[in-house]
Amino acid sequence: MSLPATRRSERIAHVLSGILALNLLVAAAKLTYGAAIGALALQADGVHSLVDAASNVVALIGIWAARRPPDANHPYGHRKYETFAALTVAAMMFLACWEIGGAAVHRALHPQAPRVTIEAFTVLALTLAVNLVVVAVESREGRRLGSELLLADAAHARSDVFASLLVLASFLATHSGVPYADVGASVVIIVLIVHAGFGILRGTLSTLSDERRIAPNLIEECAAEERGVIEAHNVRSRGPLDDIHLDLHILVDPGMALSEAHLLGHRVERRLRDRFLGLTDVVVHVEPGLESERARAREGGGLRAEG
Repeated sequence: MSLPATRRSERIAHVLSGILALNLLVAAAKLTYGAAIGALALQADGVHSLVDAASNVVALIGIWAARRPPDANHPYGHRKYETFAALTVAAMMFLACWEIGGAAVHRALHPQAPRVTIEAFTVLALTLAVNLVVVAVESREGRRLGSELLLADAAHARSDVFASLLVLASFLATHSGVPYADVGASVVIIVLIVHAGFGILRGTLSTLSDERRIAPNLIEECAAEERGVIEAHNVRSRGPLDDIHLDLHILVDPGMALSEAHLLGHRVERRLRDRFLGLTDVVVHVEPGLESERARAREGGGLRAEG
């Protein structure tokens, strides 16, 4: 589904606002009841949910910045602010790991079994249900809107679901008299958060480092389908998956009139935009099809030519 940039930003912000309210509710329930019964794992899960809420706030700020149109200082727009916001989500996840780790060490040195009651199971079950709704909504909307930010937050929320399941397991183990089950669950929660955090880092750093988005040979083949194109080469693509910037060179008959070559370039651009969703900027360099302009090698899956 393709939405205008403003509508897309509004939809993402609407989803995040609803998720923020749910995360605050879940965090409050886990932290309050976890402290009441002395359950470190539940409190750690509450910290995780609180980081979810904080990341929602950061994300909303990122969306506000990303929706601003291109200006003199940002000719390519502000879409990378959304990627920066996703990067901040990962940083907050690692900070949560540090806090939970410190609490786990303290509990290991000063053992104290939590008071597991039927109310604790009820609270955990309700918050787990909310977490599952959050994951489902963010994953669906993230794919539909092509939003790195929503998908990153969904990955974070997904780790919270696993964390809640671990807390449930620790409750059952503690109720059965297994020592250090609470601490053990807290340690595994840290591992889950770190794993999700690195997953977000891989995606955001891919965008920030201008990693290739579309295989050059696919662009070359698409451009060559347009009548009059002798060759396409020097293909480059970068940017978020829903804001891809592409440039390429095409060779045309040296005797072709300038106006005709110009129109051919526009037809190639339209063909590429129709074929590859997510393209927001396409620059087609039209060059005469002289032997000196032909590609001499294939690098990284694409034809390369001098100039």
